[in-house]
Amino acid sequence: MPYDFLTDLLVLEVSHFGPDALGGRLADMGARVIKVEDPDGGDPLRRAGPWSVGDETGFSYMHLRWNRGKESVIIDLASEAGRAEFLTLAAKADVVIEGMRAGVMARLGLGYEVLKGVNPAIIFCSLSGLGETGPYAKLASHGPSFDAYGGLGTPVSDSISRYDGAQAPSIGMYAYGLEAAFAVVSAVHRARRTGEGAAIEVAAADCSAHWLPEALDPLLNPDTTFARPGFLDASGKMRFWARMENYRCADGKLVFLMTFTPKSWQALLKLIGRPDLDAIYTREPQTGTEDAEVNAALIPIFASRPRADWLADFERDNVAAMPVNSFADVIADPHFRARDNTYQASLPDGRKLTLTSTAIHVAGQHFGMPLAPEVGEDDAAIRAEFGLGAR
Repeated sequence: MPYDFLTDLLVLEVSHFGPDALGGRLADMGARVIKVEDPDGGDPLRRAGPWSVGDETGFSYMHLRWNRGKESVIIDLASEAGRAEFLTLAAKADVVIEGMRAGVMARLGLGYEVLKGVNPAIIFCSLSGLGETGPYAKLASHGPSFDAYGGLGTPVSDSISRYDGAQAPSIGMYAYGLEAAFAVVSAVHRARRTGEGAAIEVAAADCSAHWLPEALDPLLNPDTTFARPGFLDASGKMRFWARMENYRCADGKLVFLMTFTPKSWQALLKLIGRPDLDAIYTREPQTGTEDAEVNAALIPIFASRPRADWLADFERDNVAAMPVNSFADVIADPHFRARDNTYQASLPDGRKLTLTSTAIHVAGQHFGMPLAPEVGEDDAAIRAEFGLGAR
């Protein structure tokens, strides 16, 4: 079952691809999310991506993640009858999600001003790539392009389907669902207190641009920004970088050392029997090459033992470090497996799936979700419940 925090929330979602994440986040917390889909096949996310579930024409794992627990109804929003049906649903809803290009719902005659005419407390949340305003508002955009705009990296040709390696994972594409969920729940809280609705807009490109304020804020304030003396060494790296570095172990696996604090650093030195390494940072004169020297000393030490042995000692002695995992390592990692990070679901033919759950863990509740729906799977039931009539 989903968590029970938002069981009194009714959400209408008109969305394709990445914006599905907002409704997905709310559904995970218990909201009832009705996915309003067009009669021409619905959300393309169902069968997008490199992997197909069950057989070669099955659902995508992205659909199973972002549309799990939702219901699906087919309504032609381009028709007068469809718009009337949507307004009937909106009159009883708490939230409407526009997950297309910004302004699509207004162009269909179902924008915020129209919706609040039938439901003054409605929360309307628009998720798009670039937002409703600005010179790029009409520019088509997808996935990794948001991070390119936000200065977070240069996408590669297969960025849209690549999940590891040198290509950084997409941030804006996943962050805007989180940002929007926080905004929506906040707006619902106010609406229930005051009866006042809200129109919220979240753009993935903005999420990317805001991801590292410590990178942009100094550039916005050149006259009041100064380099901190002694922060960088002679190579231009942060001082003590050798204590915050990847080291390869005897089995070829990497561990990321994080002994930046004096307490953790001293714990490591005691463990490896090398208190002399600390003196490198205090001798005079300091040349800015101290970390390179420490790094050269630590490389063969870490290479002398397998990673599991190092991690066991680090846990015992309170040395800050973390395994550098591949995706295959993650699902086998004992910490991941111990923390309720998966749940079981069933395909229509009864075969079992093990799916990732959520990073949110609630005492006394075990997370689980119904399988994401086929397009129009709940059409008849929803139409009967809300008096929409047969399609």
